[in-house]
Amino acid sequence: MSTISAALAAFAVTMMAILTLRPVAVAINLVDRPGGRKTHHGKVPVVGGLAMFLGIIFGIGLVESARPLTGALISAFALVVTVGMVDDRFSVSPWLRLPLQATAAVLMTLGTGTEVSSIGDAFGVGDIHFHGMVGECLTVLFVMTAINAFNMLDGMDGLAGTVAFVALLALGWSAWHAGQHDLAAVCAVIGAATAAFLLFNLPTRRNRRMRCFMGDAGSTLLGVSLAWICIRVSQFAGAEGAPGGAGLSPVNTLWIVGLPIFEFFWTIIRRTLRGQSPLTADAEHFHHLLLKAGFGVQGAFMMFLLLTLFLSTVGLSLNALHVPDYVSLLLLFGTGVVIVRSMYWAHGLIRFFPERARRRVAWRMPGDPVPVIAFRRSRKNDR
Repeated sequence: MSTISAALAAFAVTMMAILTLRPVAVAINLVDRPGGRKTHHGKVPVVGGLAMFLGIIFGIGLVESARPLTGALISAFALVVTVGMVDDRFSVSPWLRLPLQATAAVLMTLGTGTEVSSIGDAFGVGDIHFHGMVGECLTVLFVMTAINAFNMLDGMDGLAGTVAFVALLALGWSAWHAGQHDLAAVCAVIGAATAAFLLFNLPTRRNRRMRCFMGDAGSTLLGVSLAWICIRVSQFAGAEGAPGGAGLSPVNTLWIVGLPIFEFFWTIIRRTLRGQSPLTADAEHFHHLLLKAGFGVQGAFMMFLLLTLFLSTVGLSLNALHVPDYVSLLLLFGTGVVIVRSMYWAHGLIRFFPERARRRVAWRMPGDPVPVIAFRRSRKNDR
């Protein structure tokens, strides 16, 4: 009951915070305007990240078993949210954001005792363990990867929030069945705050007048929180099949957050191969490719939702079947390659989606060649 109460409190506080902060955001110009790579309509308040943070603080405070971790964890959350809000309002250089994100990762690692101590039998040579500074550095690297992966994923209504929500459900379920009830409660709290935000961000017509964005504050908050949860659930010392037990193995945990990981590494590889800085923005993220192929916002959202559900189901299934870690890693790599290629061949997949999930005119960036994709009108319109 305490977990349910904490989750409901986080949901309610997040909703009230969004409703309260929307007019404040407009007054201080904390809004997102269309233009360039941004194709939304009108000025949209960017308060979702701060609202979720407030809901999470309130909810976690009600989870008694998680209180010993609360101070350092909330401090790390507060740092990334603060940096994200400043970036949302004034646009901060990536070279300044990265050290601050690393600081938050170090604070979370040392303050909560969370560390990657093993990656299991990922390469078929036996369990690989890390000790001391090596494990701590690997943890910081993983946290920073998750922060920026979710930041890259957040480019369209509902995408980052939905991917995070599904991942939280899967991780929470796994933690609960592994006996990590305090971690499951934290998943429930963060999931409830995310669900409250999604009421204002899902690509539906009913929330148009009340819509808001999470901004960098929200995407980085989801990234750091999911990184912490992934490490805790995969390094649980009493589990069978993980470095210690009955929870998720480290490799199978990666399936749960597979989509942002694929997005992140493909972005780094793509930009590097083109001789660009990995920090240089472009219009070739997964959601950009779907828009160029003719998917509408709802169609892209459906695609991301299906992929996230698929990846989470596969990860949990492989773990339940005790598939060797090295086999799971090979399958994960192959699946990532297939998903990346599918994004470039998305025009061939659009036929399987309802017509209302498509765009009548394919989306393109200024200067892009005129798209060759043609959309046949429905028979009703032909008549």
